[in-house]
Amino acid sequence: MTQNTLVRVGVPLTGGRLVAAARERRYSVLFSANAFAKTYPKGHEREGCFRAFSQPNLAQYDGLDAALDSAGFVAAVKYGDYRWTVDDYLDLVASYDWSWWASMDYCVEKEIAEDRPLRLLRIAATARMLGECRAEADRRGLKPPMPVLQGWTPAEYVTCSEWLPIVEWPDLVGIGSVCRRQVHGPDGVLAILEAVDAVLPKHTKVHLFGVKSAVLDCLAGHPRVASVDSMAWDVQARVERRTGRDMDFRIGHMEAWANKQMDIAARSRSPVGVQTMLFDPTAFGGLTTDESQVLECLTLLYADLVMGGDLEYRDAVSGAMRDGVHATAVFRRFGMTDEGVDALNEVFGGLGELAQQTFKTA
Repeated sequence: MTQNTLVRVGVPLTGGRLVAAARERRYSVLFSANAFAKTYPKGHEREGCFRAFSQPNLAQYDGLDAALDSAGFVAAVKYGDYRWTVDDYLDLVASYDWSWWASMDYCVEKEIAEDRPLRLLRIAATARMLGECRAEADRRGLKPPMPVLQGWTPAEYVTCSEWLPIVEWPDLVGIGSVCRRQVHGPDGVLAILEAVDAVLPKHTKVHLFGVKSAVLDCLAGHPRVASVDSMAWDVQARVERRTGRDMDFRIGHMEAWANKQMDIAARSRSPVGVQTMLFDPTAFGGLTTDESQVLECLTLLYADLVMGGDLEYRDAVSGAMRDGVHATAVFRRFGMTDEGVDALNEVFGGLGELAQQTFKTA
């Protein structure tokens, strides 16, 4: 038995005619937290910095099926990290009865995290953020966040599922970093769904963030996929008319796109300044497979610190980069000899033993 996949229309504005049109047409919508962000005005000593979130107009939102995304992709691409705290984000969460709200997560698209070590740190940060968001929601008496699975390869999504601090899985889980993905291939959406299908309980469905129409066309009615979202309609509107886009033009594009996606769903079928690699091979004069394994083991030690709340994500990135140079130098001098293992253990607290075990099981 198949199900219709719910299509959420990404809405870039937090009020006005665009929101009114979505409500009148009874669209299910998704808002980005970034759209509600307010900054300090020009001339202020903190000009352009995050100040607070604006609040939804409850009269305009009344009856609107709206979900909330934490805007992790925008945070990574434009600002390097979140501009707001968990406490700030929960202020926005508390301002409306969202159908669901996504935990703050760390996406791993290629333009953000090109190498596996950086992806592992971002997966660890995603796990930690879920714990912090859930604890703050519980303190405020709010419903818990929707967890988000992150990864690039199917195996990394499985790793994320193991690292998330979850005892009982909820009915809905987000799948991040799938925007612009192909359907097929070793890292395609189907391969990711197959991997998470093997580890999630039967009652848990998924929401796919920002997938293309071609993906929806293939996955409509998939037993695991409860919903998808996209703001592609507004991108297309900007492409077609770079100037002079009045609200009627934008609403028309939103309506045409939403109708097309709902028809499909009814079937049963790097920016400047963004660090995308934790360990750039060129900075090391190239990395062998063995050296990459040692660096991944170092990353896992830092991931434990992030998930344990002992280290912030940014500090973990800088610390791992610094220690990676030293760890590589030690390995290049001694290899996995007893002397090398002892040296790595002494300097990096157990790295030698972890690397030794990895080499034995590789």
